[in-house]
Amino acid sequence: MKPFASRNRVLLVRPSRRRRKAGALGLVLVAAGAFLLLYLAWPYTLLWRIDQALRNDDGAALAELVDLESVREEIKKKINKDADSSVGELSDSFIQWLEEGIAVMGTQAVDRLVTLDWVRERLLEHGTGGGEGFLGQISYAFFDTPDGFIVRIGTAATVPVQLRLSLRGLKWRVSAVYY
Repeated sequence: MKPFASRNRVLLVRPSRRRRKAGALGLVLVAAGAFLLLYLAWPYTLLWRIDQALRNDDGAALAELVDLESVREEIKKKINKDADSSVGELSDSFIQWLEEGIAVMGTQAVDRLVTLDWVRERLLEHGTGGGEGFLGQISYAFFDTPDGFIVRIGTAATVPVQLRLSLRGLKWRVSAVYY
């Protein structure tokens, strides 16, 4: 911008409307990009918080991050062939575990077997022990829907544990666990 004189006054030339619109558009694009990056990182922070709760043996923190009723309901839906479930393919060992529980406990097996301790054991199943946590054992973690996030702990050579994280309101929580 060059100043110019008019009747002994120095006036500044204002930027054109086009330049102002381009600046506003750039600001909107930067804000949208920052929002997108934060959104993409959000479920990974939940995984870190779960890992910290496991490392610190903090059952209260873990309970806040795991929707235990949803985990139970997803397993029940998978057992019921007429209901839709977000649980994927089940391993033979998972099916055997359920069948044994149902044989002993009847229809209440899922409610009795699927506890916070059970979730904790599944998450740590592929670790080496010693308070290591599970982050180092994750072989896949990404979105499958805008409000759904799939995590695989372990490799295909082992029987990997699968987690489904769901966005409920403004919180990501574990909504399904299976293997």
